[in-house]
Amino acid sequence: MYTDEHGNKWWKGNLHTHTTRSDGRMSPEDCIALYRANGYDFLALTDHWKISKNEEADGMLLLSGCEYDFGRRVQDGIFHIVAVGCERDPGVTREDGPQGCIDKIHAAGGVADLAHPAWSMNTLAQLMPLADVDYTEIFNSVSDLPANCRPYSGAIIDLLAAQGVIWKTAAVDDTHWYQKDACRAYIWVKAEECTREAILAAIRAGDFYSSEGPRMEVTLDREANAVRVRCPKEDHVSSVIYFTDTAWTGHRSDVGEDLTEAAFPLTGRETFVRVELRDREGRSGWGQTVGIAN
Repeated sequence: MYTDEHGNKWWKGNLHTHTTRSDGRMSPEDCIALYRANGYDFLALTDHWKISKNEEADGMLLLSGCEYDFGRRVQDGIFHIVAVGCERDPGVTREDGPQGCIDKIHAAGGVADLAHPAWSMNTLAQLMPLADVDYTEIFNSVSDLPANCRPYSGAIIDLLAAQGVIWKTAAVDDTHWYQKDACRAYIWVKAEECTREAILAAIRAGDFYSSEGPRMEVTLDREANAVRVRCPKEDHVSSVIYFTDTAWTGHRSDVGEDLTEAAFPLTGRETFVRVELRDREGRSGWGQTVGIAN
């Protein structure tokens, strides 16, 4: 946990992890110990079709979790839906399909994640009919090398936003092998306390961002007509990148050393702005998409 300059508390967590309960290489107990040792405040064990419990383990908040999968062919649509924080087993079956799964997760008091859309090669035609997705994964560690090759879903998220579908985004590990896929990508959640109720409320409200290292504050400054970014000097941010649906603009990034402030001046043409950071070691931070009402 860290406290920002405004006095807000930010809690570190991973929402997608697998253990020996399904196809992960580490026991639940060892997984929890690993993430706790790496400074995580909360964790969701999301084994395939096996839901875990809401509980605490030696000071770490465990959110209930489960990953459900639908479809086997990219052409027909492959959908992996992760349930987090359910108060009871949502009772999902394969016959429910992705939308029925999302609906049952909500009925059980949880939040629903559309997992790794780039890895699944999801198309806009497949994703846009889905309703009430709480967030999707902008980065998924296990989808990176050496096991896979599509960890980053930013392009899909931007294409959705350009069509008016703005989903919240989270970076996750989706840990299986406990090598380069563990303790890499996480979210920072702004909440007064690290409880199930507070963390889920913040996720639903979009009061979180994702990172491999850099911290950030992204705000829409209506008076200055700009999206502003602030980051701590000690995080050694070397670039701030702006993703929008403006085809022609002279300002795509701010580049330097130990950046602490940057801004994207709105042109009046964009309908969204999404910010990414890079630090001097190449680690990324991902802000939530900011919708611009023109």
